[in-house]
Amino acid sequence: MLKTNFYKIHEVLEHKFFPVPQELFLNDKYSKKLNSDSKILYGFLLNRLSLSAKSGWVDKPDGNVYQIFTRKEVQKLLNISDKPATKAFKQLSSCNLIYEKRQGKGQPNKIYVAKIEHDDSLPTLIRKINDSRNGDSTINDSENVRGTNTDNINTNKVNKPQNCFNNGSAYSKEFLESFYI
Repeated sequence: MLKTNFYKIHEVLEHKFFPVPQELFLNDKYSKKLNSDSKILYGFLLNRLSLSAKSGWVDKPDGNVYQIFTRKEVQKLLNISDKPATKAFKQLSSCNLIYEKRQGKGQPNKIYVAKIEHDDSLPTLIRKINDSRNGDSTINDSENVRGTNTDNINTNKVNKPQNCFNNGSAYSKEFLESFYI
């Protein structure tokens, strides 16, 4: 076997990503008004939505999911000071990507994450960007496309590790299955 440095079970989180929508970088409504900290913060907020829903942080009766994400947590996670963290929240708020609701003295704000307002012209822009990388044609010429050998691919089988250990302690079944959903 080749000398290759394969991933070990305790390294699986090395490539778990935060979802930062490309539209924040391409849509003029956001790209010119949000700095990098704001865009990354929005990705963190999107990532935490499912955790908030699991925790039952949902307003009734409308079903809006909220989260608690303090400025201190953001400062630590992004390795920034108070002013850039506050600025990131203000930029997201000014672009209507979040809404913060005060809970009262000493309580952190509830943060509601809003959906991006899509720019209908972006698919054309993205196509132009891809065309410039790939040449003039956007049509795949069939003689230039190489097929995939599917003889050795079993599409109905999911390989799940059975017994995986990290420093002597086993990962829970739920933890491992979260990677295969």
